[in-house]
Amino acid sequence: MDKKTLLITGSNRGTGYGIATYFYKQGYQIISLNRTLRNEDWLGEIKCDLSQPDQIITICEKIVKRSKVIDVCILNAAIRKLSFIEDMSHKDWEDSVAVNYSAIFYILKSLLPIFRLSKTYVTVIGSHAGTHYFDGGVAYCSTKAALKAIVEVFIQETRDNGIRTTLLNLGAINNRPKGNDDKKLQPESIGKCIFSLVNSNPDMILGELEIRPSIPLENNESGISKLQYV
Repeated sequence: MDKKTLLITGSNRGTGYGIATYFYKQGYQIISLNRTLRNEDWLGEIKCDLSQPDQIITICEKIVKRSKVIDVCILNAAIRKLSFIEDMSHKDWEDSVAVNYSAIFYILKSLLPIFRLSKTYVTVIGSHAGTHYFDGGVAYCSTKAALKAIVEVFIQETRDNGIRTTLLNLGAINNRPKGNDDKKLQPESIGKCIFSLVNSNPDMILGELEIRPSIPLENNESGISKLQYV
């Protein structure tokens, strides 16, 4: 029996690496679109800068031609540029929109032919930053908030093809050391959660799911650190 295939973006570290690791342990073949390569053979890395639409489209067209099936697609990659509006550079804003939002559109559009054939389960990784806004978070919060619209439209346009799509809004994750790491969501736990969604009854779509750490902390923070306390 052929292995099932997961295509994931941003699997070279943190959340994406934990998700890819979990699926690999379940027997999946991994295809990764990464800007910075980790150079581990099992990740199946393809070098791709998600801020460059032409590069995304070209690579996705090659994937459609060479791949028989993509069972699961997880759009995880994001950049986090934090700055007050008056201090944010134009480049940081434009890069945030390109990677965190526009890249989602280009991948969904470019891979739609193979999604239809495969009846792919698509997961878009959102964030509490998309609903719990914080000072210094204009680029990150805005781009994460916009994901709800693109996912909802994609669901409405593709569920007749057997494609199921979930927006997964995550709380504080242990993907960058910032303290309280043992009380945050662990990346492989997120992989396990997505795996359970993929294997849920095919007669339903869980359009949006929010996950937060089970152990609350007392909030005395500002900026993005506030998300540790939602």
